[in-house]
Amino acid sequence: MKKILPKAIALAAAFSPLAAIAQTDLYSYSTTSNIDDAAAGAAAAGLGIGMIILWILMMAVGLFFLIFWIIMLIDCVKREFDQRGTWLAIMIISIFVGLSWLAAILYYFLVKRKNLGTKGGPKKPEAPAAPKQEE
Repeated sequence: MKKILPKAIALAAAFSPLAAIAQTDLYSYSTTSNIDDAAAGAAAAGLGIGMIILWILMMAVGLFFLIFWIIMLIDCVKREFDQRGTWLAIMIISIFVGLSWLAAILYYFLVKRKNLGTKGGPKKPEAPAAPKQEE
């Protein structure tokens, strides 16, 4: 460290006049026409509007997945099946991790869509009783 520091200082001192010259030179940048300014303004406005639309779209998707997660959590609480405790833990922990959308989708396809359990899920209609025939 003691050998490197003097060399680094000497190198910085050697290039310092270049930095001083670069700071004293005057550079002027001027636009050639007002059309370039108008195009730049239109591009900036378009970019801003595009970012607002993207933000609104992402907020809508996020709200959709939050509502979907809440519906799946309610279904998980009401449904009676073997792995209920595991799925409740997955659903609750997923909101803190930030993957609630993934947990809700997995729960939907692995549990709700398979129609496991009896309570909370859709019930199958009972077969109508055969009419009794009198002889």
